[in-house]
Amino acid sequence: AVLEQIDQCQTMIFDKTGTLTYGKPTLTEQTIYHGMDSKEILKLVASTERYSRHPLASAILEAAKEEKIDLIDAEQVSEKKGEGLKANVRGIDLTITSRMLLALSAEKDQGIILPEGAGLECLILINGRLAAHYRFRDTPRAESKSFIRHLSTKHGMKKVMIVSGDREEEVKYLADLVGITEVFAGKSP
Repeated sequence: AVLEQIDQCQTMIFDKTGTLTYGKPTLTEQTIYHGMDSKEILKLVASTERYSRHPLASAILEAAKEEKIDLIDAEQVSEKKGEGLKANVRGIDLTITSRMLLALSAEKDQGIILPEGAGLECLILINGRLAAHYRFRDTPRAESKSFIRHLSTKHGMKKVMIVSGDREEEVKYLADLVGITEVFAGKSP
């Protein structure tokens, strides 16, 4: 019934992840702090992320696989809502968290300045100290741009927009790639 009435629609609203994108982010950038080793950090993070269901976990595990990193056992793994992912890996306390959660922690007082507008990201703390900042990108579906263009030209859509819970920079990045000009980011379900 909905498809039969689609010709009467004038506005189309899309979510981002898994709709206009493949829903499989990739790790695109690693910023390392305090002179730590990037491969060792990735080993610790991937060893912990294999216990997580978070969408970015698979991107981290894929990056470790590409680097041929052997994972090690993590202990005391916890992923309580609003606290990030925590574990102990060979005596190292590891926390994988968000920018917002980091701002609430003691790390904010250590004078670390994070890159602005990072889109999809996570922050890694080792023994309570910021060790790395990871950035991710989710690839748009190959047909997304032509589909969006098709909606306007063939179906008379007056408005096509993205409404997403993701950060504004990440949503605008995708919108630019697929040809959508109206973006509403940082929204909750």
